Amino acid sequence: MKYQGTILLAALCTLLGACDMPDTTMANGAVTLKDSVVTLHVSGAPDAMINAKGELQVGDKTVATTPSEQGLLILYYEGIADVHETGVQMGKVGKDMGMAALNDKMSGKPKEETDKDAQNGAGQLKALGMKMCHDRITMKNAQNQLAAQLPDFKPYGNIFTDTDTDVTCDKDDN
Repeated sequence: MKYQGTILLAALCTLLGACDMPDTTMANGAVTLKDSVVTLHVSGAPDAMINAKGELQVGDKTVATTPSEQGLLILYYEGIADVHETGVQMGKVGKDMGMAALNDKMSGKPKEETDKDAQNGAGQLKALGMKMCHDRITMKNAQNQLAAQLPDFKPYGNIFTDTDTDVTCDKDDN
């Protein structure tokens, strides 16, 4: 009987590992990052793909761009990649905070020291959240410029809205 749980867990891990999941999904699935390619999904338009070099493909068509447009596409791509990387860093900080709290509890550390550990982790998370906020604003600005300058990008110009980007990143909620 105890092996059934192990077999079930192994089967689940195998299934999940076989899934073709993106590294990052944003804007309710309208933006995905997988294998160093950002894919944009909007209703009524073919998927658009942007790589790290700022090359744009809409459906099966490679879109010719000016150096300025390519620079904006790189900025857009990098913003999405940066949000992904910041999310990974936040996960690591959260894991470290949890491990520190567990270790503090098991070792009987005084409350003052455990509070200090928690405050340090919270400070790291706040800084990373601020970075993510600024990255999202950069993406939104690049999106707006691309939609205005590059006709092939126009259908994807409303993926990130003003409500998606909090323009008050520097606001202190304390």
